[in-house]
Amino acid sequence: MIAVSAWADVFNDSTGDIDAGLSNGAGTLDILSVEVTHDATDVMFSLTVGGDVSTTDWGKFMIGIATGGTGSTTDNGWGRPITLDSPIGGMDFWIGSWVDGGGGAQLWSYNGATWDLDTMGSYSFAGGVQSTLDYSVPLATLGLGEGDTFYFDVYASGGGGTDSAIDALSNPNISVTAWDQAYVSSVSGGGLSSYGVAAIPEPGTLSLFGFGVLSVLGLRRRRR
Repeated sequence: MIAVSAWADVFNDSTGDIDAGLSNGAGTLDILSVEVTHDATDVMFSLTVGGDVSTTDWGKFMIGIATGGTGSTTDNGWGRPITLDSPIGGMDFWIGSWVDGGGGAQLWSYNGATWDLDTMGSYSFAGGVQSTLDYSVPLATLGLGEGDTFYFDVYASGGGGTDSAIDALSNPNISVTAWDQAYVSSVSGGGLSSYGVAAIPEPGTLSLFGFGVLSVLGLRRRRR
């Protein structure tokens, strides 16, 4: 059977788009791309950065999400100087993760007044010349279903509580020139990405699709 991933989207970022006066963590703070996919229960983010997180052993990586719920345009789950203003409202979910000390991740949700810890799902990362960080969050936790679209941005930052978005996925240019400089993701400002939750093909449809592809390949071989 051949699996179909028609609902996967890859979002690329410019390389080297970090201010020369700020540390890029030997490349680990340089966001290269994010692939977003989903299955029937979860949405997954796979982040690729331009350095080896296993050797530098530092860096914070964060995802701001707007689903159309009661969102904030003034803060986030970690209180960093990073905000998001989308066409469907402010940020109502925040994923904060780290790679040092064995790594970890948190999901925060906004209740209209404060940020609360929520159900994260899973998180893992793997070092290399380019490192990958993988996240999954239940669609139900985000209040998302088939046909919904959410807006998001991904940020790389330092370990300080006031450190900003040293790199931002949706901005092809330098995002900030100082560690504590405020950063806003918006359609008219730093940029935003969006992802639509598409229908998942039924297992029978996948089987038929796989059989059809294999049949075509076999026909081509016979003709040769």
